[in-house]
Amino acid sequence: MNSHATRNTQYASHVLIIGGTAAYGLDLTPYHPLGGPITVDTPYGASPAIFYLQPNEAHPAVAFCSRHGKDTLSRSAAFLDHRAMIWAAKTLGISTIFSWNGTGAIASDLEVGDLVIPSDLLDFTRTRITTFDIKDLVGAKGPVFAADARAAIQTAARATSTPTIHAAGIYVCTEGPRLETSSEIALYHSAGADLVGMTLSPEVFLAQEVGIAYASLCYISNYATGRAGDRTQKRQFGPEVAHTCLPILLDAARHRTTTLTAET
Repeated sequence: MNSHATRNTQYASHVLIIGGTAAYGLDLTPYHPLGGPITVDTPYGASPAIFYLQPNEAHPAVAFCSRHGKDTLSRSAAFLDHRAMIWAAKTLGISTIFSWNGTGAIASDLEVGDLVIPSDLLDFTRTRITTFDIKDLVGAKGPVFAADARAAIQTAARATSTPTIHAAGIYVCTEGPRLETSSEIALYHSAGADLVGMTLSPEVFLAQEVGIAYASLCYISNYATGRAGDRTQKRQFGPEVAHTCLPILLDAARHRTTTLTAET
């Protein structure tokens, strides 16, 4: 289905959830997908497959896509078509994007399995395009993460049994696809970074440019290079990441949709 028809789909949503780590292996059946996936043809290429999920009939459907591929990890962070994905969200009338991201812990108080709702971002990417480059669009400015959207994730996360949730943290985005050196991580730490990943830039800036509120839920999947200290190095990139994050973001979408509906 292309962008010329998607606006007329029988499903609509205020919120798009972008799935990160392990989203590509997720069985969506328990979340009650409505119909099959759609793709949106954009000036920047085809969007990822987008599903509409409605796990509770009492709540509106929520749009969902896996940024790294539908059934398998087919695109690493350095090779994503962020502009196609965010332009598709604009085409579908999305006003809020939630995402989850597997990240490495830089701050010493972060443990594998913790959740962080980042409050700011350092962009250390070098080759990515951070704008749609359209003269009628205002460049990204102000806080990269929307306060109201972050608050919705915090409310949803606190209602779960997840042991440790950090309500703020600075995310540093690196180019990839290689992992960072220990010296690079030390540099990011000295700059104030708490966690490291490869996916949030340019996603957040593109969303700002088209007026879409953006907030992220980060799952600490490993300790960043040189930051394990005396702790045993762990890596959690399996289905537990998606199974933890998607229900929280679906609940956050419910809170966010309720707020947006009340405001209109």
